[in-house]
Amino acid sequence: MPELSRARSAETSAPVVRSPRRRALLLAGVAGCLIAVLSVVDMFLPKAFDGVVPDQYSTGGIVVRDLVPGGAAEAAGLKPGDVILGIGHRMLNRAVDAPPELRRHRIGESVTYLVKRGGRMFEASVVLTPFRLGSYSYFYFAFLGTLFFALGTFVVSRRPEDPAVGVFYLLCVLFMLFFVCRLRPASYYWIDYFVQVAGTLALFLLPAVFLHFFLLFPRKKVLHFADRAPGEPAAPALLRALQKILNGSPLLFVVLYTLPPALYVVQMGTHDGGPRRLIYGAPTLNWIVLADYLILGLLALAHSFWTNDDPAARRPILVLLLGTLAGILPFVVFAVYFPSFFRDERYLALGVVPMALIPLTFAYAIVKFRVFDVEVIVRKSIVYGVLTAVVTGLYALAVVLGNAVVSAFSSTSLYSSPAFAVLFGLLVVLLFDPVRRRGQRVVDRLFFRDRADFQAALLDMSRSVVAQVERPKIRELLTTKTADLLRLESLDLLFPRPEDGAFSDGRSDGRPALPMGSRLPQLIGKGAAPLRLRDLDPGSLDEASWRFVDSERRRGVQVLVPVATRGKLLGLLAVGPKRSEQELTDEDLDHLMTIANQGALGLEAAGLHEELTRRAEMERDLEIARDIQVSLFPRRLPEVPGVEFFGVSRPARVVGGDFYDFLEVDGGPGGRLGLVLGDVSGKSIPAALLMVAAKEIVYARAMSDPDPATVFREANRRLYEIKRRMFVSLAYFLFDPKSLTFRYAFGGQPAPLLLRGGTAAAAEIPSPKNRLPLGAFRDVAYDAATLYLSPGDLLLFYTDGLNEAMAADMTAYGEERLKASLVRHGSLPLPEVADELLEDIRQFTHGAEQYDDQTFVLMRVTGR
Repeated sequence: MPELSRARSAETSAPVVRSPRRRALLLAGVAGCLIAVLSVVDMFLPKAFDGVVPDQYSTGGIVVRDLVPGGAAEAAGLKPGDVILGIGHRMLNRAVDAPPELRRHRIGESVTYLVKRGGRMFEASVVLTPFRLGSYSYFYFAFLGTLFFALGTFVVSRRPEDPAVGVFYLLCVLFMLFFVCRLRPASYYWIDYFVQVAGTLALFLLPAVFLHFFLLFPRKKVLHFADRAPGEPAAPALLRALQKILNGSPLLFVVLYTLPPALYVVQMGTHDGGPRRLIYGAPTLNWIVLADYLILGLLALAHSFWTNDDPAARRPILVLLLGTLAGILPFVVFAVYFPSFFRDERYLALGVVPMALIPLTFAYAIVKFRVFDVEVIVRKSIVYGVLTAVVTGLYALAVVLGNAVVSAFSSTSLYSSPAFAVLFGLLVVLLFDPVRRRGQRVVDRLFFRDRADFQAALLDMSRSVVAQVERPKIRELLTTKTADLLRLESLDLLFPRPEDGAFSDGRSDGRPALPMGSRLPQLIGKGAAPLRLRDLDPGSLDEASWRFVDSERRRGVQVLVPVATRGKLLGLLAVGPKRSEQELTDEDLDHLMTIANQGALGLEAAGLHEELTRRAEMERDLEIARDIQVSLFPRRLPEVPGVEFFGVSRPARVVGGDFYDFLEVDGGPGGRLGLVLGDVSGKSIPAALLMVAAKEIVYARAMSDPDPATVFREANRRLYEIKRRMFVSLAYFLFDPKSLTFRYAFGGQPAPLLLRGGTAAAAEIPSPKNRLPLGAFRDVAYDAATLYLSPGDLLLFYTDGLNEAMAADMTAYGEERLKASLVRHGSLPLPEVADELLEDIRQFTHGAEQYDDQTFVLMRVTGR
């Protein structure tokens, strides 16, 4: 949860970068709002008015399209269809020529009009009256336009980069301009001409934008009527081309957006000068195109409903379909076809009034179903206040009606009795609270889902997940508890299997596993966000991934949520549908992602806890193994007259793979003495165990036949059978103190260094022909060599951890430095020689960590 808070605060503090598309939408909204405000203000300003509703687009005079009932022109005898040729002393050609002349006259002044009716002309005296064009019907149109604009602005402010939301916002702006500017009463003034042009442009664009929106909502419309099924011939080229156009070709939108203005230009250009048939200032054919586009948009929405397989997603689509139908169909019938075919606009209000259902339905769908992934938090206090006001109004109305009933039947003793009024008032009061409470329960079911309790439970569970270190309990929190919290029908956690890393729930119910190396885990890990299965393109997945996705869909899984930390995918949450059958919203996915992130931290902590537990157990085992290993080194050095020994072993880890030991071959003082020095491949416990086995095998064989070559051949076979992937670098020296001779064999070990008494150079002793490590091959013909010693000689038997000690720059200490160190300190007592050798190595490596054990034995022939 803290990570989410920091991410949101960082997102909030980041500078807002508006794309060109967003700036264009903002500009269109501001311009449309200003034009609408200008139109509304103009409607309610008093003007010197004659009551004529002109045709703004006529020439050769002003064609009287309609008359204001009870206005000055109607009182002067003018009729619809008349042509006004002049006002006062000025001849007129167009409607825009009238305002300058009218402004020259005052309200109440009589002005002479030159009128043409049919083939004759006459003068009419018109008394200008103060008049406000605004009416109750226009007030409703303005309210309706404001409702559309407010809804579009609210949605686009939440989802500005969503293409469908951008089109919806433009649709709301056009609806506002249509209602406020196109459906207003016309006058002569320039403002009227300006807003009428804006309304006409809105009329041209509105049907195309309406259809465009429902081609994108709730998802982009993709048709497949020309797709070829496996084994069937390809569809005709014409059908394939049509499908390509309908699935989003630019040509489709070019036709959609250019057809209405093209029809308008054609109609206006072919006019013969007689009176046109216009509906609120627009040609009839444009209204018919508008109606057809609206019907096509409804069909597109209906198609989205029928082709959607998700019951939760179908519910909001059905609500919007019914609401839009209830708003559009009366408009098409009473505002388009009736005026077009019956030449009667009396029923236009019946078509316009239900249009309020469209924004109201979208507002309800946004609050209830979070359409457009927009969440609206409605405060209970406000809703309950409105509900109480409504119930109070009904209460007051009931009291008034009751009094009216009492007054109507006052002649009877029952209704005129004061007791009746009191009892009736008490009945209303008693019913008030139950009605209000029942209304609150309905509101709670519709709009509220105990958000505060939910947030607290979510926070508590997130804390529990992070604090938990046992994987089974974390799994229960991430599945069962989360499913109950979010009201999900199913929620499974898929872990990588130990044997192959494939994601599985661990059950043997036929559910296919998702291989770690397949395409789907890569997509989920790369996106680091919930992935809806319905949005997956089969072409982007491999066969294993698609088989898994298909199986999950059949199980009802809708979303896969990654459980990941630091780029490592630890698991997958397979999220099923909600019990309420509602669509999983972005808020739900945010909650799941938060829980998954907390779960990843919990799983990582559990993994670290398990690792620390294993490490503690291993360290305890290593300490025991170290004690055993130390006990296997000689407790005391052999005492041989005329010879000194000193041995050192420093493991690179707690337990090493090097060893040395002395064997009394002949069973007593003065007899032959065996020295075994070895290095097992690998480190820690396996190496230590093999070291023990190697030592015991050599010891047992040397007791029966101490010859080094024989011992190596037999020990090699035994070690090869024990562990074929590990081998032992071994040296075995058989020393005869009487003759001062060494007979030896070694395999894989460096040759010991010999510093002869009285010399200033150290050299390697001669090596046998075969020096292969023991256990590498089954049958090896080892041979032995013999070395004669003299008093004063110093021998260094060592493993490769000495000469291969590495500095930080990966430079090896080397045999030459080792020889020089031995010569430099060879005259010192053996313990001091050992200390100086190790100190020289330490200074060379500068304390760098070593990865190989350092084991060596010093032997000096004193002759005493």
